Amino acid sequence: MSSQVRYRSGVVEYVALPTADDGTVTKSIEVGDLVYVAGGVAYPASYLSDQGNEAANQAAFAVAFAGVAVKKTGLQSGEVTFKLDDDPGYTMVATSGEFEFPSAATSWVPGDLVGADENAGGDGLLDQQVAKVTLTGSSIGVAKVPYNALGTSQTTILVDIRSQLMKQEVQSGA
Repeated sequence: MSSQVRYRSGVVEYVALPTADDGTVTKSIEVGDLVYVAGGVAYPASYLSDQGNEAANQAAFAVAFAGVAVKKTGLQSGEVTFKLDDDPGYTMVATSGEFEFPSAATSWVPGDLVGADENAGGDGLLDQQVAKVTLTGSSIGVAKVPYNALGTSQTTILVDIRSQLMKQEVQSGA
């Protein structure tokens, strides 16, 4: 998916995270991607190995959720750039704030848990789409629903993200 600014409001804290440096285009990160960290390296949601079903994929992603990419890093397949260096070796990720994401048509209420959404093939996650989840361990944030959207089916939702990076910092006292 192409880069799309998803930030809408709230206090945002940024962190620079290293990206994979093996020359593959499969690890490019677009602005607005949901990002997780594995082995100290940032990846978009779709790069997470398929865990067998949607619930397992959402739970595995939530445990490593870093935030939302605010800087494009790397190139998609077939993409060209005029820059001499298209991958500086890191990406910027917002670890807090409210971001708007597409979702399947869903009726949301404030505080609903939100997780990464699985692709139509059922074999992995989407980089820039979310879904309602029921388990805290599968959530990456909570829904912020405007009054005029209560009780109606919506295809976008504001999400107050909950980065695992921030949770670890609070728990460790760092």
